[in-house]
Amino acid sequence: MTVLVVGAGKTGAGVLRQLLKNPVLRIVTLDPRENPYAIQEGILEDVDFKEPLTPLSIDSIIKAARPDLVLLTTSPQDMGLGEAAGIDVLSAALHDELATIADVPVIKVARSVS
Repeated sequence: MTVLVVGAGKTGAGVLRQLLKNPVLRIVTLDPRENPYAIQEGILEDVDFKEPLTPLSIDSIIKAARPDLVLLTTSPQDMGLGEAAGIDVLSAALHDELATIADVPVIKVARSVS
């Protein structure tokens, strides 16, 4: 089974730690940042795709990665959207649109507030 983890920030790092416990899984990662948290923490050496996941790019990324499941662990920063006021609303709308248009199951992973 191939899992595409979108976002290698703090939430993504936690998801990756758990997924890496199962050596049967093929894990593919996507994060537009040069040095996301999962790399800083040594969980990953590099991400597979260094681009934002958008409604325009989702088809090509899914065709290239060929995942059975997509886990959205992204904050607006993980998606390359920046930190402008109201960007969380845009991020949530993009998550919903990506989940709707993707041909594979897409699960949004909630960020921890602790």
